[in-house]
Amino acid sequence: MGEGRRRKRSLQAEPAHDCRLLFWRVGCVFGIVAVILATACFFSYRQNRRLQAVADHAAGKVVELRRDSDSTYRPVVSFRTAQGQAVTFVTSCATNPPAYRVGDPVNVIYDAAAPQEARIDGFLAFWAGTLIMAFIATVLGVLCAVLMIVAKRGGRR
Repeated sequence: MGEGRRRKRSLQAEPAHDCRLLFWRVGCVFGIVAVILATACFFSYRQNRRLQAVADHAAGKVVELRRDSDSTYRPVVSFRTAQGQAVTFVTSCATNPPAYRVGDPVNVIYDAAAPQEARIDGFLAFWAGTLIMAFIATVLGVLCAVLMIVAKRGGRR
């Protein structure tokens, strides 16, 4: 008779154990992704700061708006380097509606060693990607912590 009770208890405990294991595994995945994103965020931040430290500035002009397949627009900017080299580049930041119009003047920041990798000198061009990665990494890190706590506590009250 005592064995029957033990078997009932072990059958009742298994779903709670499975649930805790699932929370732990999902929490681990969220934690790993959060660490990867936080690392990418750090390198993005460092690259942006390094560019700002060594960059040259120039006056540029939006010469075209390129429409992406998802109905967003990327400005095409033309400028001259300090050495007089004409450079045209497509920005990496796409928006809808377009953030610029053809003919708009823009400030350009570029590394003299690689002027074709220039950017529009603005907050979005430098920090939007870094901030989005940091936000997602933070959310996943918090979810990881919550899931790990729930997995550790399990069915205890």
